[in-house]
Amino acid sequence: MSNREFDLVVFGATGFTGRLVAEYIASQKPKKWAIAGRNKEKLEALGLGVPIIVVDAMHPGGCAEVARRTKVVCTTVGPYTKYGAALVAACADVGTHYCDLTGEVNFMRATIDAHHERAKETGAHIVHTCGFDSIPSDLGTWATQQEFKARFGRYADKVSAFFGETSGGMSGGTAASGFAIADAMSDPAVRRIMRNPHALDPDPDGPHPKGDTRLVGWDPTLKMFFVPFFMAATNAPVVRRGHALAGFPWGSEFVYREVMSTPGNARGAIMAATITGGLAALAAAMKRPALRAQLQKRAPKPGEGPSQEKREKGHWKVRFVAEGGGDKLIYVVADPHGDPGYQSTSKMLGESALCLAYDALTSPGGVQTPSVAMDGKLLDRLRRAGLIFEPAEKQPASSSSAARAAG
Repeated sequence: MSNREFDLVVFGATGFTGRLVAEYIASQKPKKWAIAGRNKEKLEALGLGVPIIVVDAMHPGGCAEVARRTKVVCTTVGPYTKYGAALVAACADVGTHYCDLTGEVNFMRATIDAHHERAKETGAHIVHTCGFDSIPSDLGTWATQQEFKARFGRYADKVSAFFGETSGGMSGGTAASGFAIADAMSDPAVRRIMRNPHALDPDPDGPHPKGDTRLVGWDPTLKMFFVPFFMAATNAPVVRRGHALAGFPWGSEFVYREVMSTPGNARGAIMAATITGGLAALAAAMKRPALRAQLQKRAPKPGEGPSQEKREKGHWKVRFVAEGGGDKLIYVVADPHGDPGYQSTSKMLGESALCLAYDALTSPGGVQTPSVAMDGKLLDRLRRAGLIFEPAEKQPASSSSAARAAG
């Protein structure tokens, strides 16, 4: 692909998240890149001083032309079930790397079935979930396992991810994807996919380990309560697919679990009960068209988002507890200076695109996960961008003691 006109193209640069991604990439000064979208005037108004490609994401011919001209396509145009199929197909067909922000498991399953083998033939790395869903989960589990093996000489049998201490709202694009999934759930085939925790595995219906699947309870290691985490329905299948694509290096009985943590005190117990009840009520409301319509009116719209000040004041943290052979490790993945839905996500997707464009990829092509496609190369990039990937004992005393103080 060395003779391509561009190293990367940002598709959907006029949307709220797309603009942030384009601005982030511009700050890294890539050699040859362009922005793409439907509206030339809006693209010009960004003032980025790079070539502009006018194209509709739903036009197969236009998507094919973009894919032929660049090494990497980075797209924020969602919901992907509606707008993403033509672009993935075009990239897989001509060996162009691709990254996006989808959290739609049904869309990912469709691209795996339709394009994984072709992408392997052409060498295209098709990498979904390159934002808050699911880089912290996928790359975080991978990094946790590397640290566990370095310390104990073996991989952990079980990794539990505890999402907590998060500040920042849901993006309009994420909300739109959530409603798109809810609409699609009327299809029995989609329901089967969404209810299968191994839906993205190469063999989604094969035998799988059971392990500890509790989603509500008390964790004695962190001394915190935990409750279901709504993004686990996307993140956990991505982690499991990554492990399967890598050849099950952590063992065929490896178990991954993902939950949300609350403080280990009385206030945390009340929070846990409130969140659990709220999630149940939300799930019930999403099944009722009238209530879902009301929720949709109140949700952030694609293209909407908070001010730069609010984005920069946001933060998030995930604690990974890895266990195996009597050994235990707590590993932290966090961004102390960026809300998850916008600021941090734009960094993660931007660095994913740059990694695919400029770093030497050692994995074969196919529909992959971030950890399989980019492994330690992406990890290094994200650390340089300000994200934290490190054992818990390296955290400053004020933050690493938070869990103990809460108990």
